[in-house]
Amino acid sequence: MIRPYELMVILDSKQSDAEIDGVLTKVTDLIRQDGNLARIDRWGRRKLAFEINKTQEGYYVVFEFTAPPATVAEIVRVLSITDSALRHKVIRIPERQAGRILVKQAVTKE
Repeated sequence: MIRPYELMVILDSKQSDAEIDGVLTKVTDLIRQDGNLARIDRWGRRKLAFEINKTQEGYYVVFEFTAPPATVAEIVRVLSITDSALRHKVIRIPERQAGRILVKQAVTKE
């Protein structure tokens, strides 16, 4: 069953833009294998609320997508072993809010 999700990733801001783009491309490719990507929102470099691994600044990215749970598990696995990913969180979006993602996907496919 395909479900709507939101993923927030905080990457180490000490990484170069090419390395950050590489991680984001890897996540995007995983999503597109079995699901549909609705939106990528790059928040950019921001100060962290608290220090993580002696880092005070992170690069924030939010993904909205639909995918089966197995794909989400693979994304979490990949981000867990990626050194430049400081934190990540996947949230399943409630069905009442899922319509906005599905509408965005229909618009992007046309």
